[in-house]
Amino acid sequence: MSTSWGYGGAGGAVENLLRQAQEQQRRLAEFQQQRAELRVTGESPDGLVRVTVDGDMKVGGIDINARAMRLDSYTLAESLQAAIDAAYASFAERQQELMTEMLGGSDLVRQAQAGTLTPDDWFRQFGVDLSDPTRGLRR
Repeated sequence: MSTSWGYGGAGGAVENLLRQAQEQQRRLAEFQQQRAELRVTGESPDGLVRVTVDGDMKVGGIDINARAMRLDSYTLAESLQAAIDAAYASFAERQQELMTEMLGGSDLVRQAQAGTLTPDDWFRQFGVDLSDPTRGLRR
């Protein structure tokens, strides 16, 4: 008696899972590479200070307009902080865009971003119905 483990049997399911895992691993590596190469710039509202943040979320460059030298130290510090905050906000936004691309723009990502993702919605994606009182009794 021979058992077929081809695409129609249990072996096919395992192969399919392995392919999916490899695809996710490839996407994650691509995301990490894109994030490492990411460079974003933030600018102060007065336009006198620009800050660049790199893929490690480190400030990689500060550009201060010569007109900013006329500012008092407190105002210059505020402009610098505003530019840094803008750069980090831009980094977070771009990182979220990359992650959404990696996940294929799934509904779960959109729901999580909107704050409307419930535990029921999350578990339902994996075939678990939290409203079923017998779910733990079945094997």
